[in-house]
Amino acid sequence: MSDERIQSAVAQAVSQAYDAWAAEHPTLASTIDRMTVTDQVAESLRQSPEYRQAVIDFGKAQSELAFVSQLIELATPILIGLVGL
Repeated sequence: MSDERIQSAVAQAVSQAYDAWAAEHPTLASTIDRMTVTDQVAESLRQSPEYRQAVIDFGKAQSELAFVSQLIELATPILIGLVGL
């Protein structure tokens, strides 16, 4: 997977994680800057060993859908920790 495709998958996963969180916490979501939060989540995600393993696993399986799903699972607790819930 090219770096561009990986970055796109990260953005997609973080956006989906944010959308799910925002649906559960609309009032809080309306008071924070989505771009700042998603950028911070994406950066934290990229620095995690679980992310590096997900990239390796993707290279073996070549399943972009599975890769994005795995990234969503990794991004969700980072997002929740970042917004303090």
